Amino acid sequence: MASFRVRFAPQRTYHLDQTEKTTAAPDKSQSKPTHSRTRSGCRGCRQRRVKCDETFPVCLRCRRRGSICQPVLPVSQWQPEVWCLATANPCTQLSQPINANADVNMRLLQYWFERMCQIMSLDPDRNPMSFHLLKYLSASSSLVYVIQCVSAAHEQYFQPSQMALCLEERSKALRDLRQELQSQSSGSPLSSLIVLMLGMSSSWITPRPTDYGREHLVAAQAFVDMALEQPVPVDDDLMHLTLGFYVYWDMACSFCLDLAHHPPVSRPRLAAYVTAARSRFHTITSHSIDLYYLLGQIGRYCRTVTEGLPRDFVRETTFEADLNSYSSAEEDPYANLLTEAFRNHGLLMLYRLCGRTVYMALEVEPDGEEEEEEDTNEKSPVRALALRTLEMLLVTPISSPHVNLHTIPLLTAGAELTSKDTELRERVIEQLQAVYSTNRIPPTLWVIELLQELWQLRDSGVEMTWLQLMLAKEWRLRIG
Repeated sequence: MASFRVRFAPQRTYHLDQTEKTTAAPDKSQSKPTHSRTRSGCRGCRQRRVKCDETFPVCLRCRRRGSICQPVLPVSQWQPEVWCLATANPCTQLSQPINANADVNMRLLQYWFERMCQIMSLDPDRNPMSFHLLKYLSASSSLVYVIQCVSAAHEQYFQPSQMALCLEERSKALRDLRQELQSQSSGSPLSSLIVLMLGMSSSWITPRPTDYGREHLVAAQAFVDMALEQPVPVDDDLMHLTLGFYVYWDMACSFCLDLAHHPPVSRPRLAAYVTAARSRFHTITSHSIDLYYLLGQIGRYCRTVTEGLPRDFVRETTFEADLNSYSSAEEDPYANLLTEAFRNHGLLMLYRLCGRTVYMALEVEPDGEEEEEEDTNEKSPVRALALRTLEMLLVTPISSPHVNLHTIPLLTAGAELTSKDTELRERVIEQLQAVYSTNRIPPTLWVIELLQELWQLRDSGVEMTWLQLMLAKEWRLRIG
């Protein structure tokens, strides 16, 4: 996919974020030094009225306190000239005007393109969710509204008390999407993208982890199948963007989806697409779209086993062999580590959630001799795999965009830590807090709560997997 860049231009702000305003009166005295309050310090430091070093995503004070840092996202370096045009209505200056039927909120659109869309890509220089998306705003008013919906929630850290504007924009997006779909003979890639954005954001704007956007995911399944039946996609780049998002979202929801809503096991068109698209960069799946597709299948299978359905040892063997033979196509070292961590995530699901004990191609083999339970746990190949996974994740700098996708493998690997791993447990929590500081997505905080409760149960002698605990709590946690 091509790089989407525009000329650098100075920023023009149409409306200050309420969280960034300062109430301090300016000191007009010329004889006394003035101390200006930062506008880009984290929320915690601003509330405490202390100087913030503004290290992104976790400032030094929050790191020392061990608290969750809520920073102001840095503005993207590449900004379109539209934001700095000397005109009262910059919408009129776009080469392709925004849909005439949309009630445009320029502040929320600006927030999306300069800040929010940064969490939607592993490569800031190749981010089709950024300014490349401008050309689609004329075609769909529902796209305008869903962007404004997510921006309104994100700038307020998805706080339930501050969700009124978000929900208002979301209702407009749903209304206009319904009208747009009625005028189409078949689902378009743009409509599919809007459905995905509505579904992915469902779990971000609900006060509890019960809504993972099931209706949108089921609709997206139908859209994807229809789109793949078309002989020639209308917009190949948009098609690739949409399919990559769907594959990742489907993987992240695979263990949430009730058995009655599982898609067909065999989806030959989608399987063929992800195999062919492996060499093509995607903003979320990078060059590993085929791995995420496989993990979605494994996640759904693990859910069936957790629900008590009979195990299929042939499928398990195939899954394990496919994971062990998977070779990363990533050139970026942190992208490669992320891919390996997700590959291990699949193996950990098979070994822990399904109880598979073959351990093909693992470095540590199970010892057949009788040993003390504590020693056996230390030599467990599952534990060794979890520790290697955590090592991969924790060497990635928290400033890397790849940290945005760490939540799922951090959960599955972190769930294997014992009471003896106090320091490592703390590092896992710190890493998850850094993920939240980067993307502000509430499910990350629920993963922290889930892990801490799981560790307490394990320490007290109660054996339970993270998925069993999640279902027992009646959570449907779409992670990542």
